[in-house]
Amino acid sequence: MGWRGRTSVLAPAHVLASAQVLADRVKHYTYISTISVYSGYPRESVTEESAVLDCPADATGSVETLGYGELKAGAERAVAAMLPGRCLIVRPGLIVGPHEDVGRLPWWLARLDRGGTVLAPGEPGRTVRMTDARDLASWVVENTRRGLPATINVPGASGITFGELLATCARVTSADGRPAATLRWVPDSVLLAAGVQPWMELPMWLPDGPDVAGTWQVSGDRALRTGMRYRPLTDTVHDTWLWLRQEAAAGRKLIHRPEIGLDPDTEREILAAVD
Repeated sequence: MGWRGRTSVLAPAHVLASAQVLADRVKHYTYISTISVYSGYPRESVTEESAVLDCPADATGSVETLGYGELKAGAERAVAAMLPGRCLIVRPGLIVGPHEDVGRLPWWLARLDRGGTVLAPGEPGRTVRMTDARDLASWVVENTRRGLPATINVPGASGITFGELLATCARVTSADGRPAATLRWVPDSVLLAAGVQPWMELPMWLPDGPDVAGTWQVSGDRALRTGMRYRPLTDTVHDTWLWLRQEAAAGRKLIHRPEIGLDPDTEREILAAVD
């Protein structure tokens, strides 16, 4: 089974119960959390020492009732309470790659595969960070094997831009000789005025603003020091596209979050207005 694009969302009380059962039976426990546990995120840049959201280790409920970041913060506390000094808390950022079931990178690949003029959001030089699930998995397995006791952010490789991401998607989807799509960069102000929802309708797009200023400003030095290695963006994009084509050839329908992606009619309307 491929690694999926989302992590577990069990309530802290359930994590606490499993950690209690395992505490006297295992040497080490690894918990996959999220960078969303930071109380200042995404407004502020964060490190592993930054303040975390308040949620008790025995909290019950769901993402809807507790909040995603709160749920994860409580689950972290549950693991740390039951296995102090014997747990690895992993805080990833955006996870992509083959078998992604959220649909962010797959949506961009599918859209660029349709060709024509593609609405590209904001500025091409804007930062974006992501981690291939396979790289995260390898790093987690190795450090679990080592029994590393730590809390570590895995925010993704630095130095990648949105322009580079979309250009790579365009190049990969046109590799069979078809004309590559043309990117039309549209300012944030135009998209917001048209009611386009950041992050969801145009995946990974966030307009500039104080509420999201720290989204990509997450310290990842500790991950690099403990062996995290990010493969080239081209490899992730290529392999994700290959997986999508294999699924399509086998007649398997991909199921992603329904709220991901911009309606084609809306895209055409916006492009017509800016041309």
